[in-house]
Amino acid sequence: MTIKHKSPAKIVLLGIIQILFMLYALSLIYPFIWMFINSLKSNTEFFQNIWSLPKEWLWENYMKAWSSAHIGQYFFNSVWMTAIGTCTSVMFAAMPAYVLAKYKFKGSNVIYGLAIVGFLIPTIGTFGPWYLLMQNLDLFNPLGVMLGYTGGIGFNMIILYSFFKGISWEYAEAAFMDGAGHFRVFVSIMLPLARGGIVAVSTFAVIGIWNDYFQPFILLQNESQYTIAVGLANLVEIQKYSANYTVLFAAMWIAVLPVLVAYLLLQEKLISGFTMGGIKG
Repeated sequence: MTIKHKSPAKIVLLGIIQILFMLYALSLIYPFIWMFINSLKSNTEFFQNIWSLPKEWLWENYMKAWSSAHIGQYFFNSVWMTAIGTCTSVMFAAMPAYVLAKYKFKGSNVIYGLAIVGFLIPTIGTFGPWYLLMQNLDLFNPLGVMLGYTGGIGFNMIILYSFFKGISWEYAEAAFMDGAGHFRVFVSIMLPLARGGIVAVSTFAVIGIWNDYFQPFILLQNESQYTIAVGLANLVEIQKYSANYTVLFAAMWIAVLPVLVAYLLLQEKLISGFTMGGIKG
């Protein structure tokens, strides 16, 4: 058995690639650090030197952003909308995914094909009919936003379809013999077995709904109902005239922090979940 040694050229090439990846990572992290540093300055100090460290760390900028800029209200609006939207989007995707993966009936392949074709239709192409539908149903409110997250045939369904496809049907047959019904098998057996996929799509849904700007911007007419994404955009417009950018940076950090924490805590499950789903499918 011979041990292969890497040639000096390959070692140099790998080193260059690692350095490039490190520089790319720093380019992604640095804007967050810069925003955090400037969120702790006074407005005068910010305009004097945007690259220096704060002479006095003004943590009250976060309190001003939370209360005076109404970020606290927008934050809690996003929390409950994200929680409800994630539950409904995942469950409404899990149910058709399970049925299509485990039950064969006429038209099942057509439904799955439509889910794939749906990715080819640009979102802007459906904006007109969607807007008229919401207007006719009088859904320019949080309920309309919530309904927008309940679409069962989409990205989440395709990922969960792969997971359910890889689960042995013998578990369901054993449960049927014990007297369990179809819904009981789905809730008590199949969902727990597809836990990796559920966690992955839930994490993706949380990040997507929390950052969603389009639907809340169109459907929420009352400022008190704004989500944090819409509220931040509104705050940016206000700061164009008042130029209180340090409070704006503090508000941005409040908005982005939950997403960063969620991703850091769940990144391994997110990546492994999508990988396992792709292998099973």
